[in-house]
Amino acid sequence: MSTIPADQPWHQTLKWEQGVFLIALLLGGILRFVGLDLNPLSDTEARVALQAYALAQGQSVPDWVGQPGYLIPTAVAFFLVGAHEATARFWPAVWGLLVIILPWLLRNRLGRPLAIFLALGLALDAGLVATSRLAAADSLALLGVMGFITFFWRGEWYLAGGALALGVLSGSSFWVGILILLLTWWLWRWVNGSWQNGLTLDPQKREEGHSVSWKKVGLAFLVTLVAVGSGLGAFWRGLGAAATGLAEFLHGWSSEGVSLGLMGMGLIIYQPLGWFLALLQWLRGWRRMPALAQVATLWLGIGLLVLVVYPGRQVSHLVWLLVPVWMLAASTLAQAIEHLAQTDWIKLVVVAAGYFTLVGYLWMNIEGFVPGNLMPQWVWVRWLAILGVILLGIAIGLVVSWTWGLHVARQGLFLGGFVFLSFLTFSATWQAAGLGRAPSAQVWGPQPYPAEADLLVKTLGDVSEWTTGRRDAIDIRVVGVDSPALRWTLRHFYNAQFVPVLTPMETPSVIITPETAIPGVSALYRGQDFVWRETPSWSLFLPGEWLSWIIYRKAPLQRQGVIVWVRTDRFPQVLSLASP
Repeated sequence: MSTIPADQPWHQTLKWEQGVFLIALLLGGILRFVGLDLNPLSDTEARVALQAYALAQGQSVPDWVGQPGYLIPTAVAFFLVGAHEATARFWPAVWGLLVIILPWLLRNRLGRPLAIFLALGLALDAGLVATSRLAAADSLALLGVMGFITFFWRGEWYLAGGALALGVLSGSSFWVGILILLLTWWLWRWVNGSWQNGLTLDPQKREEGHSVSWKKVGLAFLVTLVAVGSGLGAFWRGLGAAATGLAEFLHGWSSEGVSLGLMGMGLIIYQPLGWFLALLQWLRGWRRMPALAQVATLWLGIGLLVLVVYPGRQVSHLVWLLVPVWMLAASTLAQAIEHLAQTDWIKLVVVAAGYFTLVGYLWMNIEGFVPGNLMPQWVWVRWLAILGVILLGIAIGLVVSWTWGLHVARQGLFLGGFVFLSFLTFSATWQAAGLGRAPSAQVWGPQPYPAEADLLVKTLGDVSEWTTGRRDAIDIRVVGVDSPALRWTLRHFYNAQFVPVLTPMETPSVIITPETAIPGVSALYRGQDFVWRETPSWSLFLPGEWLSWIIYRKAPLQRQGVIVWVRTDRFPQVLSLASP
C-alpha cells in the first residue's frame, strides 16, 4: 500500500485522470442543480409531485403512481424543507450526479482514459442532464440498472442487489431498460460466446473459481426493496406501487406514446459530438473495435429496435440509448489520445485552429439560410462560400499532408471538429436543461410547458393580499380545467377548489376557466387570460422553421390558455370606495 508524504502538496499528487473526473463531476453538478426552480412543473411532473406532497402532509393517496423510489424520498424532502420546484427535482438531480461516478468505479477494468471520457460524456449529455432535472424517477431507473452492472462487474454483490432494488422502485422506465439490456446480453452471448470473456473482466478471479453470489444479491435486493419501498415501514403501499410500475410498462404495449420523428430529434440533434465520435468508431470496422464498443453497438441497435416497436415510448426512454452512444464516443477518444500524444502539438494546434475556423465560417453561412436572416440577393453568395469552405478544407489537408504528414492533417481535422462540436453539444445541453431562452421549444424537458404559471400565481397573490391581507387566503374555484400542473401551482392557496361546474348563485372571489369558457355570472367579473400550456407545433414545421429550431431552438408554438375571473368588488379601487 503506497503512502503520500504529509508535506507533499495535494495538487502534486493529483493525476490528470483524477483532475478531469473532478471537472466532469463539477460540471455535471452545475448543470443538474443550478436553477432547478427556474421552470414550473409540467403536468407529468406535477402528477407525481402532488402525491409526494399529499404524503408529506399525512394525507391518504389511494392510487400511487409506479414510482415509490421517487415518492417516498421526495415526501420526506417536502416535509423537512417545504414543497417547491427545486425540492421536487432535488433527488432526480442527485441520482443523475451519481451516474457520473459509476465509470470511475470501473476505471481499472475499462482503462482510466476510457472511464474518464465516459464520465465526462455522461456529465454533459443533454438528455441525461434534462432527465436529471425532471420531477420523476427516470434518473433513478438509470442509476439502478447501471449501478447493478457496475457493482456486479466489481463483485460487490450487496451493492449490486441494492442498486437493482432501487431500479425496480423507479417505475416503468426501469423495465424498458431491463428489456433492452437483457436482449443485448442474449445477443452478445450468441455473437461472442460469453459475456465475461468478451469484456475480459478479471482473468485472475475466474481462474480462482470466482463465481456470482446470488444469495447475497437476492438478500440485498429484498432488504432494500422493503426498506426503501415502504419508507422504513411508514408507507407500506409503496411496495404495491413497485408492481404498478411493471403494470404501467405492460400497459405501454397497448397505448400511444411519442412519435418516432420526435424521438429521433431528441436522440440525434442534441448529441452531435457523441454521434460524431461513435461514427468514427464504427468506421474502424467490427473486428477492430474493442469489446466494449462492440457491446455498445449491439446495445444501441437493440435499444433502437425496442423503442421503435414499443408503442408507449417516451422521450425519457432515450436515456437507455445515450449511454451506449457515449461508450462508443469514449472508446474513440481513448484511442485518439494515444495518437495525439505522438504528434507535434504546435503543428497539431495550428492545423486544428485552421479547421475550427473553417467549420465556424461554414456554420455562420448555414445560419444565413434561417428565415429572418435570409436575404434573396445573398443566397448564391452563401452557396459559393459553403463550396469555398469545402474546397479550402481539402486544400489545407493536401498541403499539410504534403509538408507535415498525413497523420498531422488527420489529427488536426479531428481535433478542430471535436472542439467545434463540443461547443454545439454544450449549447444543446444548456438549452435542454431549461436554462436557455426557449424552454418550451425543447424535445427534452417539461412538456407541455406551463408558460405563465409564475405570472398567474403573482396575480392571484396580489388579489388575495388586496382582499384578505394574506397572499394565500382568497377563495378560488377552478372550473373545468383538469391540469395537475395547475393544482401544483395553486397548492398554497388553501381556499382553492377544483370543481366541474359552479353551483347556482355561487360567486367566489376568483374563478379560473378554460379560455373558451365564460362563467354564467360573468357580468360580476373581470377576466384576464394567461398562457397555460405551450408546445411546439411539430407537424406544422416548414423547412426553414426546422433549420431555425436546430440552430436557435426557435419554433412556432401552440398555446392553450386559462382565464382568471376576479369579482369586481375585489379590486383595490372598489375596496377603497367601500371602506368608511
